[in-house]
Amino acid sequence: MAPSLPSPSGPIHWVLDWDGTITKRDTLDALVNIATECKPNEPISENWKRVTQAYLSDYEATLKNRTPRDKLPSTISEEKTLLKILEEVEQRSLDRVAESGIFKGVTAKQLEDGAATAIESGRVEMRQGCVEFLQHVHSRIEHPNDDADAISIVSVNWSQRFIAGCLKASHIDCEQTPLRSIFANELEGVSGNEPSSGRICAGRDLRILSSHDKLVCLKTLRRNSSRKGKPLPVVYVGDSWTDFECLIAADLGICIRDEPMTSTQKKLADSLIGVGIQCLHLREAQKADNWEVVWAHDFQEIKEWMEKMD
Repeated sequence: MAPSLPSPSGPIHWVLDWDGTITKRDTLDALVNIATECKPNEPISENWKRVTQAYLSDYEATLKNRTPRDKLPSTISEEKTLLKILEEVEQRSLDRVAESGIFKGVTAKQLEDGAATAIESGRVEMRQGCVEFLQHVHSRIEHPNDDADAISIVSVNWSQRFIAGCLKASHIDCEQTPLRSIFANELEGVSGNEPSSGRICAGRDLRILSSHDKLVCLKTLRRNSSRKGKPLPVVYVGDSWTDFECLIAADLGICIRDEPMTSTQKKLADSLIGVGIQCLHLREAQKADNWEVVWAHDFQEIKEWMEKMD
């Protein structure tokens, strides 16, 4: 039986990942570069290199320890367990970042200005069709009826303000509702207009480190967004392993894939294959299996799908 997919002619809650999904690639280097520019007399680059190397070593060692003889998960339950274990690796990395002092003293204004510079310089690039897609969804929100869309970003990124600054510099103003909410982490202190302590904390009520954290956030969003007493159908768009649980929990999951796929995209693709989840192209969504996970190159293809199905 063909799955019952969300119809673009009706209301949809679009939930989007940030790094590698809305953007062409991961933006943590660009975020760290803001600290480098703000504190030119400190060894930020060297500290960041040490933190990155320690993270990769920890990640690889943990993965090897938890998957003896390279036996990868073959069920969704096993996949979720492994992803939950890797949350410990992410927490240890955040502790190293705090100890390094990379972000200590950085302010909200510096984050916003640095984000604008990152967009202008091309250090952060939006994925093809993303701006037009968000503007299209915004138009559906701006002229609301009983069936208006909603849109949220759920990210393991370390700064909500950095994400908001990048969107603003791309002429996507969060305060005019193209994005109802950004759920990500934040540099401690900047929310109160104080210099950051250097620690990374919860941006709202939930610190988002892992696939499981993203799923908890998605479930909260689903409960809180409804029309006529019914939850909006959710379309989740992501590109990496930390999007796994949200992709399969959504009414439709869309994996972003380049050609060739990046290492993070391939890891997600391999995980889906490993647990037996089919992943057809978006144009074949009606043939998807019961998990309703598909892939697309970019937001231009997603917008075209919306217009074709509308």
